[in-house]
Amino acid sequence: MSTTNKPNFLWISNHDSSAWNYGCYGDQYAHTPNIDRLSAEGVRYTNAFTAGPICSPSRTGIYTGMHPTTLGTHHHRSAIIRPAGVELLNTMLTNAGYACTQPDGDINLYVSKEEREQYYNSEDFWENRPEDKPFFMYYRLGNSHASVFKLTPEDARKARSPLLSDDELHDPNDVPVPSFVPDTPLFRERMALFYDALTNVDKQVGEILDELEAQGHSEDTIVVYWGDHGAGYPRGKIHAYDDGLSIPLIMRFPEKYRHLSPAEPGTAVDELVLHMDLCATTLQLAGVPIAEHIQSRNLCGPNRDEPRDFVCSARDRLDNNPEVIRTIRTKKYRYMRNLLPHQPYASFYPDGGFFAKVPEEGTPERAFWETSCLPGKQKIHDPDGVFLMLGPPVMIKQDGLPEHYRQFQIWQDHKPAEELYDIEKDPEETHNLADDPAFSDIMDELRQKLFRWMIETRDLGLIDEPEIAARAEQYNGISHAVGVHCDNYERILETADLARLGEDAKEELAKRLGDPDSAVRFWAVTGLCSLGVERAMIERLSPLLDDPSISVSLAAGDYLVRAGEGALALPAFERALASDILWARLRAGAYLSYRSREELQPLKALILALEQAINKQEMCGPGHNAQVEKNNYTGRLDGQRDGIVRVWVLERVMKRIELSSGFEG
Repeated sequence: MSTTNKPNFLWISNHDSSAWNYGCYGDQYAHTPNIDRLSAEGVRYTNAFTAGPICSPSRTGIYTGMHPTTLGTHHHRSAIIRPAGVELLNTMLTNAGYACTQPDGDINLYVSKEEREQYYNSEDFWENRPEDKPFFMYYRLGNSHASVFKLTPEDARKARSPLLSDDELHDPNDVPVPSFVPDTPLFRERMALFYDALTNVDKQVGEILDELEAQGHSEDTIVVYWGDHGAGYPRGKIHAYDDGLSIPLIMRFPEKYRHLSPAEPGTAVDELVLHMDLCATTLQLAGVPIAEHIQSRNLCGPNRDEPRDFVCSARDRLDNNPEVIRTIRTKKYRYMRNLLPHQPYASFYPDGGFFAKVPEEGTPERAFWETSCLPGKQKIHDPDGVFLMLGPPVMIKQDGLPEHYRQFQIWQDHKPAEELYDIEKDPEETHNLADDPAFSDIMDELRQKLFRWMIETRDLGLIDEPEIAARAEQYNGISHAVGVHCDNYERILETADLARLGEDAKEELAKRLGDPDSAVRFWAVTGLCSLGVERAMIERLSPLLDDPSISVSLAAGDYLVRAGEGALALPAFERALASDILWARLRAGAYLSYRSREELQPLKALILALEQAINKQEMCGPGHNAQVEKNNYTGRLDGQRDGIVRVWVLERVMKRIELSSGFEG
């Protein structure tokens, strides 16, 4: 295909909005006329999902066409060295003769200054683009970002007024409130603001499409509108439910390229797709060969791939909160496997839980309670936990959430090992069918398919983050190579899954504490911890405090801290806090951030190690140093080290330990 016959591409993405937040997807409260018109003129995918419910892993999947869990980009705001041959979509199109604007900056890969300089800016693209090349143009919109859910009622009302005319503002009294979220004036104000912001996004879409028309390119440009993940309210963004994973995906083909469209204009396509399929689809439409490592599928044209029977997604570390959740979605069911069920869903879980009374101000109990949240005004950053608490926090008159909400798992201090939802009958996914014998065959089938996908895609989430960094050193720091060269995935996954069997799994997990593979040992310790600590197990776990793997020794240390033997675990935490790997220091603090004051009291001697870790500058190990220097990537990594790890985790944990020593044991 010559460059003169190649289609142009216009991508428009929006930050933090679920599919059903749009009028064309059936939301009667939404006002999105321009996007609705785009849908009427194109095809709308009703079963489009993201590879993960967090922005940076999600967007990395789009631009590489690879599952984040395969490439190693599954942890939020991580920094991954690309293996040879893995290019960004923009670069592949540039090499094929396209003029391309810049990709997202929020992707978990090193991108060199030279690579970025070959791209154009979307702001002045029409003035500077070469007339003799087809183009790939990208606009990233973000008015509906989760930050609209982090405002006080007063600020929410102030923020709404400049966006739209008075008659366009959404009435908080008519807001759709999910059943699992407390129906408060604060939530209604924020939700109305979100819909106002989405209307503002729609206006921007209209302006972009008008400019495309004015430039004379509506008839030779394929337009794609997509979202990166769900909206920022509780149990939306960052969560592996449809609220977090179901996204808008609309494609409009001009008459010239209508033969490449998967359906006629105005059609709703119910095929199960992932947004990372846009990578292979765009390459195919542009006539660019699709490299073997690309895992996304082509949705359009004569070489369109066969539809899927299911899609799989992953949730891993978000800032301070380590996590491993895997999920599979068919048209009827969603199955979830929570591999860290002993952790709450919420990134910040208030001491005593969401149903306990908030301690009185000025008391030691209140001072300690405050450290379970983010410091100061940052409290409202968390979209789940402290979403309902302001500074000073207000949780329904400070008495905790009403008992009615105890039925919703999102507010608990733990998760079930498995979840199963009938999407057709339960679109909110609030009625877990995992314990219903009538669904055991469906559970078994979906679990097997999910696990097969994890093995086939070399899911790096099965290897703990600090352990990936340690193993990658022999591959010049390339995380992807760790998965490629791992020949033990089946046993690792089998061990990670054992705790699902409950008490019957304990002895086998204990046997695997001595396995030669550190990833197996990690999951053996973690599985035992998820089944509840037992003093009889302390003697068998204590030798692992000196394990060569930091991931294993920290997991053993976490078990001992939970068992009230934190003093014995000090060496494991001190070693991790002294590591040159930022993710090891983060993990050490993350384990302790959820612990009670009684569990933290024996750890006073750890304060010096925490102080030293707070001031430590090293981040990713020797394999990354040249990348950081060459690629000018230090700003984002510095933010992780100085913001998330230092302030959100280590300083907060240090304060908790200091305050815990002030209580009588």
